Amino acid sequence: MTFKKLKSTLKITGIIASLLVLTGTLVLLWRTFFTSGYGTYSGQTSFYLLTFPVALFILGGAAFIILLLLIWKKSALFLKMIWAIICISFVGIALLSGFQNQYYAEHIDAETALMDNYTFSFSGTDTYSDLEEDVVYKTVEDEDLLLDVWDTKVNDENRPVIVNIHGGGWSSGDKSEVSSWSRWFNSKGYVVFNVEYSQNGPDMWQKQISDTHAALKWIVEHADEYHLDENRINLIGFSAGGHLALLTGYTELNENSLISRETGSDSTVKINSIINLYGPSDLLQLYDDTNSKEFIQPLLEQLMDGQPKTEEIKHRYRQMSPIQYVNETSAPTISFVGLKDKVVPEEQIEILHKKLDENKVDNQAYYFPFSDHSYDTNWESITTQSTRQKIEEFLNEYN
Repeated sequence: MTFKKLKSTLKITGIIASLLVLTGTLVLLWRTFFTSGYGTYSGQTSFYLLTFPVALFILGGAAFIILLLLIWKKSALFLKMIWAIICISFVGIALLSGFQNQYYAEHIDAETALMDNYTFSFSGTDTYSDLEEDVVYKTVEDEDLLLDVWDTKVNDENRPVIVNIHGGGWSSGDKSEVSSWSRWFNSKGYVVFNVEYSQNGPDMWQKQISDTHAALKWIVEHADEYHLDENRINLIGFSAGGHLALLTGYTELNENSLISRETGSDSTVKINSIINLYGPSDLLQLYDDTNSKEFIQPLLEQLMDGQPKTEEIKHRYRQMSPIQYVNETSAPTISFVGLKDKVVPEEQIEILHKKLDENKVDNQAYYFPFSDHSYDTNWESITTQSTRQKIEEFLNEYN
C-alpha cells in the first residue's frame, strides 16, 4: 500500500470513527434527558456519567485535544464541528448537572461543596466501633438469613437503631453494599443492622416481607444485649430495599397476611421513622409506568410470580404496595429520588407523599433535578451531600 493510499484510508477511518463517537454521544444525551433505558449499555453509561460527572469533564477534555489536533492539521470543517459538538456536550452536561443540583440544594437549605461533586468517591467515613458480621436472625428450610451489626463507641443504655435494607431489584444485592451508609449512621451514634433477605425460589413477594419483619422481631428480642432503645427504631432502604422498608414500616404481619399498623396495636415493634431512597410505593403503577420496562418488568414478574394480567396477580401487586397501608398512625417518612431516575419515576414518590399528607403523617420528599437511580453511589456528589444532611435533620427531629 502506498503512503497516499494509507493516508486516504486513515482519513476515511477517522471520519467513520468521528461519526460513531458523535452518534454515541447523541444517544447518551437522549438517555440522560429522557431518563430511559436502564439495563441497556447506553442507559448504564448514562447513569455512571451523571453519577460521576468528573468523567464527563475527562471525556470533554479528550474531545478538546482531538479538536485542537484537527485544527492544527487543518482538517475538514465538518470534522472540527463534530468534535466541537462532542466536547461541548460532555462539558455542558457536567456543568449543567452540577449547577442544577447545587441550585436545588440551596433551595432546600442544604450546605454542599460544589467541587466535591466532581470526584470519584465510593465511600464515606471509616468511623465505627465494632462490626459483627453474619449473625443469624432466621432459618428457613435449612437456609440461614443473616445480618451485620455495626455497634458504636457510645456505651450508654437506650441507643437509637437504624435497620438498613439493601436494594438489588429484589433478586440480587448484598447487605455489605450499604456499608458506607452504615458507617455514617454509626458515626452519628446509631447501632446499625444491615439485613439480608431471601432472593430465590417462588413466593418471593411473601418471603421477603416475612424476612424483614422477622429481622425487626430479632432486633427487639436482642435489645438488652445491644443496649437498644426500642422506641427509637428507624428503617432505611434503597430502591427495592426502600420498597421493603416502607412496606415493613407501614404494616404488621398477622398470620402471614399484611395489615396496616394501628394505634394501640399488639405489635412488638414500634417504628420511629422511615427513610426511603428511590424506592417504589405502587407496584402496579411502576409496572406500567417505569422508564425502563425491559429492565424492571421482568424483576417484578419474578418477585410477584407473574404478570399483572389476572385479578389474582393484580391483587398480589397491590398487597405488596406500601401505599395501600398508609394511615394516620404511619411513621414519619422521608423520601429521595432523582428526576433523571430511569427505574423509579418521581411519581412513585409523589403519590406516596400525597397519601401521607392526606393522612396527616409527617413527611418530607426531595427531588434532585440531575440525578439518576442509585445516585448515592457517588458518596460526595451534591445530591448525596444534601441527602445526608436532610436525613440527619430528620432523624434528629424524630429521635
